[in-house]
Amino acid sequence: MLVAEYRRAKPADYADILRLQSANFIANLSEEERREGFLSAEFTPEQTAQIAEDLGTMVAIVDSRVAAFLCAFRNEFETGSPVIAKMLESYDRMIFEGRALSSFGSYIYGPVCIDRNYRRRGLLRGLFEAQKKELAGQFEIGVAFVSRSNPHSLTAHVDGLGMTEVGDFECRGNTYATLVFRVPAQSNP
Repeated sequence: MLVAEYRRAKPADYADILRLQSANFIANLSEEERREGFLSAEFTPEQTAQIAEDLGTMVAIVDSRVAAFLCAFRNEFETGSPVIAKMLESYDRMIFEGRALSSFGSYIYGPVCIDRNYRRRGLLRGLFEAQKKELAGQFEIGVAFVSRSNPHSLTAHVDGLGMTEVGDFECRGNTYATLVFRVPAQSNP
């Protein structure tokens, strides 16, 4: 387990977030590297700032540098992503705890990205817990999507973090799993 500081990203962190994002974007990885997980989309510098300044991007700082990040954004945030649009369209038919996702106050979890040198060392759980604490009381649930072609990430989120799979949706020939988790009603000090 690494010693890491978890906090909201600041403008000085944005360049490191973009660097980490680029290093893990699917188009920039070999087939072998993709087996360890990848990002399906890239945010622009402007979007990165907008996300960080709204609900927030959590960062894990190790040895004074950004080792990982986890975004959160409102369902209404305009990403321009056809994948997110398809996921949101599917909320009426996906059920969690007996209710359609569309009936919950929710936000979109992700993407999450961890520097390859720091994987499997507890940063994902640390980011997840920090984000839930930050957003406690603001939403009932968080909703994530993971490409079915990214089993490493799917396992990390379902088995590792305890997220619940509630269904699949398709976009541009790819299948994505929709994952859901409860957000605490209030933050514990």
